[in-house]
Amino acid sequence: MAQHNKTEENGSISTSNSEQGRKDVVNIAEFKQPEENKSLATSAFEQVMSQMNIADRAAFDARYDQMWKEASDENELLSVFMCEIDLFKAYHDNYGQQGASFMLLVVGLALKNMCEKYNCFLAHYQKEEFGILMKGGDPDKALEIAENLRQAVEDSRTEHKFSSVSRVVTLSIGVSSIYPNSMQVLMAQVDNALGKAKVLGRNQVSYDFVKLEDQVALTQPKVSDNVEIAESVAEPEVVEEESHFKQFLMDMEIADRQSFNTNSVKLWQECKAENEFLSMIICEIDFLQPYIENCGKQAGEDLLLITACALQQTCEKFGGFVYYMGEDRYIVLLKGGNATNALRVAKYLHTFVEESQTEHPHSEVSEYLTVSVGLSSLFPNDTNSIRMLMGEANKALNLAIKSGRNQTNVVG
Repeated sequence: MAQHNKTEENGSISTSNSEQGRKDVVNIAEFKQPEENKSLATSAFEQVMSQMNIADRAAFDARYDQMWKEASDENELLSVFMCEIDLFKAYHDNYGQQGASFMLLVVGLALKNMCEKYNCFLAHYQKEEFGILMKGGDPDKALEIAENLRQAVEDSRTEHKFSSVSRVVTLSIGVSSIYPNSMQVLMAQVDNALGKAKVLGRNQVSYDFVKLEDQVALTQPKVSDNVEIAESVAEPEVVEEESHFKQFLMDMEIADRQSFNTNSVKLWQECKAENEFLSMIICEIDFLQPYIENCGKQAGEDLLLITACALQQTCEKFGGFVYYMGEDRYIVLLKGGNATNALRVAKYLHTFVEESQTEHPHSEVSEYLTVSVGLSSLFPNDTNSIRMLMGEANKALNLAIKSGRNQTNVVG
């Protein structure tokens, strides 16, 4: 066993969400557990993780079986990394559930970028744990990757005032490698390695290499020398944390305002040439600024991410292109169809966000996150323009806001 650590104005139609007959609306509340059983694993941040291509526990188990068979057939090393966020409960208790959810996303992004570099499989294993699988390489390579994973999370500089290890979020990592023979042995060894990393002070990597000879004897090769644990953890320089919000949007393939300016003109020309409808949906998060003022910037970005996830899933279901326009607004462009179909998409999005039941204690219209939606559609031709379409959609949004928010309004 080796330990490795590093300390440091055509008429308008207004439709509210109380209407009946939402046949195509996915009721997320049906998948929620009772409040007393609710955990971070079932909260909205898992939707964002899915958009970032970070797998869940079920996918991890399936991939583990697959990679075990491949490594066995190819006589390659299989390594499992179990990464646990240090003092997660203290973080959750003091920063709250949404703060903890956002922190998990930051950690997930740091791990994802490193896993892509080394062609590893990443999954959110449970609560504060991430599981990683790697096929091939050698013990020294596995240890090097584990240390890089640990360092990547520490380098994200995510504040953790309630950690006894560091002022920023850190990881303890257990690693075990084996030439496949017994799945149970490998998982037991990685759990033991993680336990030793925590016992020895956290924020470090503990490694086991398992080689089965004649299905009985266990040998351990020489790996990197142990790094002594410092008696006291140096306090890192306090720096302003860089927002990871834009990176999350990129991972979900949600474009920005600049891309909107380019792509909207292209879609306009296509619809004009093909005599197709073009619809624009402008979505504004209700009372985002009061939420940020009371809960902080990261919590506000959490609401933006949840909304982005709803928009992305809506576009995947109905087709469309989503763009983040800055502050509290997104735009969705829909090519083809008709006005009725566009309204159906807008109402689906509106209801999807509301029924995520994301708490918003500073909203004046609901105890949960809601959005106001403006919609306009037209056939592009020489007498109108993309500016006209946006003007009409903005007008619809303003009417929805003036009418009390948390509703969809259509102009055009």
